[in-house]
Amino acid sequence: MVTLQDILGVLDTPLLRGDGSVRVTGLSHDSRSVKPGWIFIAIAGETADGHAFISRAIQAGAVAVIAEKSPDTEHEGFPWITVPDTKKALGTVAALLFGKPTEKLVLVGITGTNGKTTLTYLLESIVKAAGGFPGVVGTISYRWGGSEQEAARTTPEASDLQAYFASMVEAGVTHAFIEVSSHGLHRGRLNGCQFDLGVFTNLTQDHLDYHGNIEEYYCAKRLLFTELLPQSTKTNRRAVINLDDAFAGRLRGEIGNLPLITYGISSQADVRPSDMNVAADGISGTVMTPRGGIRVHSRLTGSFNLSNILAAIAVADSLRIPFDAIASGIDAVEAIPGRLERIPSETGSIFVDYAHTPSALKNVLEALHAVRTGRIVTIMGCGGDRDKTKRPLMGMEAAAGSDFVVVTSDNPRTEEPLSIMGQVEDGILRHGFTLFPEACNGHPLQSGRYKLIEDRRQAIAWAIQRLNRSDILLVAGKGHETYQEMNGVRYPFDDRQVIREELAKQSSPATSAFTMKSDRDTSGRECS
Repeated sequence: MVTLQDILGVLDTPLLRGDGSVRVTGLSHDSRSVKPGWIFIAIAGETADGHAFISRAIQAGAVAVIAEKSPDTEHEGFPWITVPDTKKALGTVAALLFGKPTEKLVLVGITGTNGKTTLTYLLESIVKAAGGFPGVVGTISYRWGGSEQEAARTTPEASDLQAYFASMVEAGVTHAFIEVSSHGLHRGRLNGCQFDLGVFTNLTQDHLDYHGNIEEYYCAKRLLFTELLPQSTKTNRRAVINLDDAFAGRLRGEIGNLPLITYGISSQADVRPSDMNVAADGISGTVMTPRGGIRVHSRLTGSFNLSNILAAIAVADSLRIPFDAIASGIDAVEAIPGRLERIPSETGSIFVDYAHTPSALKNVLEALHAVRTGRIVTIMGCGGDRDKTKRPLMGMEAAAGSDFVVVTSDNPRTEEPLSIMGQVEDGILRHGFTLFPEACNGHPLQSGRYKLIEDRRQAIAWAIQRLNRSDILLVAGKGHETYQEMNGVRYPFDDRQVIREELAKQSSPATSAFTMKSDRDTSGRECS
């Protein structure tokens, strides 16, 4: 049983008012979910301030409060702890109440703009091959012990996160891998976690709507290495850093005496390729590590996935996992949901990818260029209520890596889709692409052209109708997502399922006849 006095012992500069012997059986930062015997932690959120709901929490049965403000006259004498930052306190108190679960797990935190999800899948497979029991908290799902639930956010709120870790311990999980978002770090959701390893994959432009600029974005990512890892109680803490990234040198200089292992294409990296071959059917060759060389084969492809494989080997080597398990685990991963995921088709090669940053889109298109035999057609857009400055950059990357671009709606959220598409179009125009005239709709796609189709399903259908067998179609931006968010509502929409449905329509005789008639009725002017 945990008392307020116990809670005081894990907080920074707390001030207790009232009875410190009060027993606490649970916690919540949402007054609507408070149960009798729980402590309520008042957090100032983005849309509401929990301090306004303290009375409601007490009425629901809260036995104590943690807040950033002193109690008013109404709550004078009620057990109350004042702290400088309740967001940070939430994770620390949750860890205590759930029995400090991460002390009983090997915990690896992975941060970076790209590659986090793929890395968790690789590490999950490696640990299984080594006879361990992995758990994952990430962008696609939270999964362990045969159970899986769709992820509401990449890094859950601190109290939920500690509950997940406690469930992992109960289920016999040995290794936990968590995708650590910049939002989660900045908002203190990882407080209370005892990390063994922190992994830095890369840093490119993203989330500037939240952080304001790339410097603040980097500083948020850095917290994993400058605060959480140094504070961890684990004895073999270390950082794993991608030496190829532009921010690697700076991060290395800011982590102090924390033990470090690097990976990358660079000959200076601790984990690096020796004779690796990146081909259409996968990646194979030898990787050098501090323990020697390891032969690996992966069914993933692209230079960005080579980097992900090197990261997985660097982590596994740090954890002293046997080479045979590392190789077997990497080989067992056939595909990552929504990450260059191929959709079977007799009309061209069709891929779905989550690429929603300029660098991610560039990486995916470079990988497809290595296996192309015909045109590359890209369908893409940008999300609303997010970093607007990356939209023209996304358009430029799409045009630079494609023969033809279809700009469509992504998750517009509360923004006007056509306005977002116009900002993407600016980047495409800068690259020299010209609009595909309406008169050309029944004619073959031409290199250096683009088209605007707001409805995402219609955009997918339009492109599929015009594919040749040698073409590659990339549907980018949403990847594994099963919804499209508009004005606060999430409507069912899965790019992969929509593609399958449109392919089925194209194979029907009625649709083929209609398409042929449309082709014949189009004049063809302006299309030469």
